[in-house]
Amino acid sequence: MDISKYDAGGGLVISEDAISAIAINAAKDVDGVAGFSNKATDVVSTIRSGSLKVMSPVRVVLEGDELLINIYINVLPGKKIQPIATDVQRVVKEAVQNMTGRLVLKVNVIVVSLEDEKETEDGKDK
Repeated sequence: MDISKYDAGGGLVISEDAISAIAINAAKDVDGVAGFSNKATDVVSTIRSGSLKVMSPVRVVLEGDELLINIYINVLPGKKIQPIATDVQRVVKEAVQNMTGRLVLKVNVIVVSLEDEKETEDGKDK
């Protein structure tokens, strides 16, 4: 899935990989996010929704001119999940809208697991 825009001056294509990279770079700076998960919770519905990126931590669906983003995160233990998810929603939406010029309709944050801070720092689970 690519976002395309063409006019008299030429064309612009933004790939799903580029949008995923924007979302991951924005979300990784949120306090409490330990990392991202490639684990799909429901492969069949992911494919039906139009995304073939089953093993990506970010799924992007284009609905008209608006984007729907699903991001799968791991959080640090002892952190409150709701504020982390709210912050991830906000920063991902702002970053994608600012960099692509497309309206982000919704950002769904799926918390897949809790990671041990020691394992994350050692790089074992990244």
